[in-house]
Amino acid sequence: MWGSPTAPPPLPPGPTTVMSEGTKTIVEAMKAHGVRKVVACLSAFLLWDPQKVLPRLLPITEDHIRMHRIPQDSGLDCVSVMPPHIAEELPLTRDYSVSVGAPGPFRVISTRDLGHFLLRCLRSAQFHGQSVHVSPALRRGAALIPRECRD
Repeated sequence: MWGSPTAPPPLPPGPTTVMSEGTKTIVEAMKAHGVRKVVACLSAFLLWDPQKVLPRLLPITEDHIRMHRIPQDSGLDCVSVMPPHIAEELPLTRDYSVSVGAPGPFRVISTRDLGHFLLRCLRSAQFHGQSVHVSPALRRGAALIPRECRD
């Protein structure tokens, strides 16, 4: 049933360009107003290999891939941040790992640590032009994430 907390909303039929067209508009506006830096927070989940995606999710995945390419190809100073699941209930630790082009060791990060990293990207040129994954750092004996969220 539509609107039920247990039933997801229906997916739009066929191809979509909502995300990529919106991103294109944002990039054009940034260029028009001289804004050079963009830090995009994108779902790593939606950048899976299209051959491994369920057919009903393929149009959304394809548009997400287009959306990811637009700022990367724009000539702007762009960082694409690919977090795992974002959890509001986890604390700020400032202790996370960053990897280029490959997911980190965990499937969840706190909202606060993600925000901390996004601000770090805005203040630095360290990751310009790259797609980076951020996740809690591995520390022996530390319980950084709830047991139910661990791999």
